[in-house]
Amino acid sequence: MTRDAFHSHIVSYLAARAALPKGWSRSSSDNLFDLGILESFDLPDLVAHIERVLGRPADLTSHRIETFYTLDSMYEAFVARTKESCPR
Repeated sequence: MTRDAFHSHIVSYLAARAALPKGWSRSSSDNLFDLGILESFDLPDLVAHIERVLGRPADLTSHRIETFYTLDSMYEAFVARTKESCPR
């Protein structure tokens, strides 16, 4: 999955749950907690959504809450690093 496709899935999910901040440019490096888009109690549902999008369980054993701060950090943790670790 491309970075843009992943970001699009996550932004659509977030927009369906609550109003996104007016004027938010959907920057992939914005801290979603600082913007008030996410709160810690949102994480279980967000992880479940990521798992549905990717079609596989998300391994959370090596991740901290900071993984969910930005669209980029989620992509890196759950998509990009997974690609790198898959045998060719």
